[in-house]
Amino acid sequence: MSHSKIGFIGIGRMGSALMQGFLKAKLVSKKDILVYDKDQKKLQAVRKTGVKTASSNRELVSKSDVILLAVKPQSMQAVLNEISEVSGGKLFVSIAAGIKTKKLEEKLKGKVIRVMPNTPCMIYQGTSAYSIGKKANEQDTKLVKKLFNAVGTTVQVKEKHMDAVTGLSGSGPAYIYYTIKAMAEAGEEEGLTEEVALKLAAQTAKGAAEMVLKTSKKPQQLIEDVCSPGGTTIQGIKKLEEKKVNEALKQAVKAAAKRSKQLSK
Repeated sequence: MSHSKIGFIGIGRMGSALMQGFLKAKLVSKKDILVYDKDQKKLQAVRKTGVKTASSNRELVSKSDVILLAVKPQSMQAVLNEISEVSGGKLFVSIAAGIKTKKLEEKLKGKVIRVMPNTPCMIYQGTSAYSIGKKANEQDTKLVKKLFNAVGTTVQVKEKHMDAVTGLSGSGPAYIYYTIKAMAEAGEEEGLTEEVALKLAAQTAKGAAEMVLKTSKKPQQLIEDVCSPGGTTIQGIKKLEEKKVNEALKQAVKAAAKRSKQLSK
């Protein structure tokens, strides 16, 4: 990566999380990064960290080898129109929800790989799924995997499944935070301090996730392992079933996936 210049078009929450993740992982240095965002306040903040900024999207593309397209889906068309003429020979990595590689390739003369990351990339715990455009080669794929593996884990999926990925892992951290928040609030209502309740809830979520990842057991088996007959946990599970929490979580994933599909039209 030391010879590749990475440009970030858009430095919002996700773009910023990835930039910080790449820097923390020492995959790139500040001198190898260039940033442009239409929000001048964001650019000022970036410059204060020692990272260079461009004066336009065209300048950024001209001076970069790999360009991360981290703008909102609604803003993508305007960006593509601006950079189309200077896009030849470049590798574009789009993290915009719902925007298909075909649509990007219609405007860009370079190669395209689409990635759906999530915000835990900032602490090296990200989950990123990627699909490869028609022009991208094995070397391009290895480069993208190296970048995103440095800030978490990656999986390759067919592009037709990217909307499902968006609803599940792209939006998923918010569902987990929502659950942690509710559990911690219940702990407080039962008399725990806010600090203790939040720590217990967050660490419990982390530990449970590691059990799924590091044991060969399915989630249902792990649930049964915690639930002893007539015990405390089974009473909690009954309440979750009564309130149809399982169905609500499924609907949350599907609603986000549906929105991703709408953004692609």
